[in-house]
This record gives sequence, structure tokens and C-alpha cells, in this order.
Amino acid sequence: MREKLTTLEKAAATIQSGAHLVMTANLQRAPMALLRQLVRQGTDKLRVVGVVGGDLNIDFLVGAGAVNIVDTCSVTLGEFARTGPNFSRYVLAHRIRSMDNT
Repeated sequence: MREKLTTLEKAAATIQSGAHLVMTANLQRAPMALLRQLVRQGTDKLRVVGVVGGDLNIDFLVGAGAVNIVDTCSVTLGEFARTGPNFSRYVLAHRIRSMDNT
């Protein structure tokens, strides 16, 4: 049987610049170690799709400059912030394209 476990670096290396990432909004299960590795390896020009919104995961990637397009209904930080600060700043500065999928 094929081994399914791999290192964080190998898992992140399968996500190339320009890829589409689909994530859900949930502060308890954001794959932050993987997202930090994507930033460390220089992955950029991502299109991020937030299913049922987005939160820290999307806001982090936007703030790191790894995202070109965000396709979601909202990016919040739950009870901590009404709108993701990086997401808001980048949208207002026209540094990313925000696609509303409400």
C-alpha cells in the first residue's frame, strides 16, 4: 500500500503558484502550518475560494502577498474582527480582486 503520510514541505510543494485553493471559514481548523509553508516557499498568484466565507486562513495569505483573487462571500475574524484587516486593506488598495459569491 502507498504511504500517505508526507512532510509539510512536500505537501506544500504540491501547491504551485497560480493554483486555486478552496478553504472553509473555521478558526479552529485553519491549516496554518501549511499556509505558512506556502508563504515560505514563495507561492503566489493564488486564487482562494472561501466556502461559506473565509477567515484567518484567507486573511493571512492575502497579507503575505500570496493571493491575486479571493472568491468568497466574506472574510471575517469571527468575534474578533468584522472584516479581515489584510483583506480589507488589499481590496481598498486594488491589490487583490474580490469576487462576491453570496
